[in-house]
Amino acid sequence: MKLKIIVRAKRDSDAVKATIRTFYPDWNISVSTVKGIRDPWKALEKISELIDPLAYNIVLVGLQESSWREVEEKLPPNAVVHIVKRSKVRNARIEMIYHEIERAKAVFRNHVEWNNTYILYPRIKPLIREAYNPAFDVYLAYGEGFHEALGSLTDKHVPLPLLVYKGLGASNYLFYGPIMVGELHIPDTGKPWLRVVKEVAEEYDVDLKSILRENADVIRVYENIAVENMKNVSGEYDRIFVPWSGGKDSTAAVILSKKAFGGKKMKAVFVDTGVDFPFNIEYVEKTSKILGVDVVVTYSGVREGLREHGLPTHDNRWCTKYKIKALYNCIRDECSRGDRVLIVVGDRDAESLLRGKRPFTRSHEEFHQIAPLKMWSGLQVQLYLTANNIPSNPLYEEGFYRIGCYICPALRSWEVMIMTDNSRVWNKIRGLPCLREFLDYRLRSTGEFDVEDPPSQ
Repeated sequence: MKLKIIVRAKRDSDAVKATIRTFYPDWNISVSTVKGIRDPWKALEKISELIDPLAYNIVLVGLQESSWREVEEKLPPNAVVHIVKRSKVRNARIEMIYHEIERAKAVFRNHVEWNNTYILYPRIKPLIREAYNPAFDVYLAYGEGFHEALGSLTDKHVPLPLLVYKGLGASNYLFYGPIMVGELHIPDTGKPWLRVVKEVAEEYDVDLKSILRENADVIRVYENIAVENMKNVSGEYDRIFVPWSGGKDSTAAVILSKKAFGGKKMKAVFVDTGVDFPFNIEYVEKTSKILGVDVVVTYSGVREGLREHGLPTHDNRWCTKYKIKALYNCIRDECSRGDRVLIVVGDRDAESLLRGKRPFTRSHEEFHQIAPLKMWSGLQVQLYLTANNIPSNPLYEEGFYRIGCYICPALRSWEVMIMTDNSRVWNKIRGLPCLREFLDYRLRSTGEFDVEDPPSQ
């Protein structure tokens, strides 16, 4: 995966290159100019020549070139025009240029417009101004479990599916069609609450299949960027491995890898922690048969590590080291001496600040990693699975935003509420090792809930 920045003139290019040296030293970012052209329509001709079809292209200009937004609708889905709030790009400090590049990157995943359905082209006006915020993510919430969870927080009618902008901190903004219907507050600890902004009587066709029909070209462009970039490096590696948790992101990474490398060269690896949601391994086993992908299961021993380390916390994620060690040892066992290995990860920028700072490709220990989904939103991943006729993990339909272990410190109060209130989830996990210890900590020590034997159904 690559990022390309197009500016008006050489001095703008010099400023951007200085920014890249400081903030993106390990990224594959190229910079080009339109040779000083000012007229937007003449610049469009040059921009069209410069756009790399296998990269995400940012046309970065100052306020003097604000009129360039007029030509943005003529650009392909992998190109955006972004305005730096200075007369010229070169007049901004490199810290500001970095900030604007990050905002422009967020546009590729978060810009959603309404035109009879949700449109993913970054063109006119997004549903929410914060679409330019790098900390935001957007996804579609659906399913019986999500509806039940919302219903437990309000007696007002909230229709589904909902487009959810997951924002800063605990804020989640809920849209039904073009209308913001509520704000769902999900703290890490403490009880979730829902503020219904507006009840609507209209019905909108906004399920994943209907959204995909209007955005199939965008998804194809994003897929092509990922697949072709992976194909371009395939000759450098003897073996390809994809860590597969059963989540939507790692599932999309498996699909992309199968298309880029074929089934013989790549394998998926499921790292069993001993405290995974049972849904996950069942989903991986079922979906691997649909995709025709070989899966190696390895054990990390997180469950046994609990006796020594106690429950993982935000400040002590010792479990991650266990999982990485198990993954790497499994890959070493699968390989012959001297094999060159590529690991395809499902990391996305929106997941965390740390992942947002990582380049598309990086090295860790003796392995190389590539992150083909880095610029994607949760919604784009959902649409990609839909386009490939791959069902999602059932936990998403129950209302989960992320999945993994049932003792994970990253589980928000929303997921814990679903675990304890949803009989379909509870009947699947009740009695599992260390679950009661986790619930005692989360439900009583933090004061999130006060229940004796969840769920109440």
